[in-house]
Amino acid sequence: MRKAAIAVMGFVLLLTLPACAENACPAIGWNNVVTVDAAAYGDDVFIQLCTDAGCSAAPGEEPTPSSDPATPVRADDTTFGFGMAAPDEALVRVYAADGSLVAESEHTISWTHSTDRCGGPSTAEPIVLQP
Repeated sequence: MRKAAIAVMGFVLLLTLPACAENACPAIGWNNVVTVDAAAYGDDVFIQLCTDAGCSAAPGEEPTPSSDPATPVRADDTTFGFGMAAPDEALVRVYAADGSLVAESEHTISWTHSTDRCGGPSTAEPIVLQP
């Protein structure tokens, strides 16, 4: 009798596993990004972005991997990625071509978070710098 009960429980388990698999999220990740619009400072500037997790590379520095994936990383001249983090505050520094600091300002980042069942990248309005 005991073997029969174990066989029935195993059969029920096999029937319910596909339903669980349909609801499981795959092992995924994404990169939340924000763009900085520094057009008001001209074309030949360098942008650095800092959050509580750290700062992107400064002018003349080579970007190095961080132990904290939330540290901002320059994706291009004006776009910065944070891994799956979505910081609320950012410090933006504008440097001239010679490396001198031109401006520094704090900004609030307003994120729109994904409503997908398994999550997904959040989006943010660009940070627009004004001299």
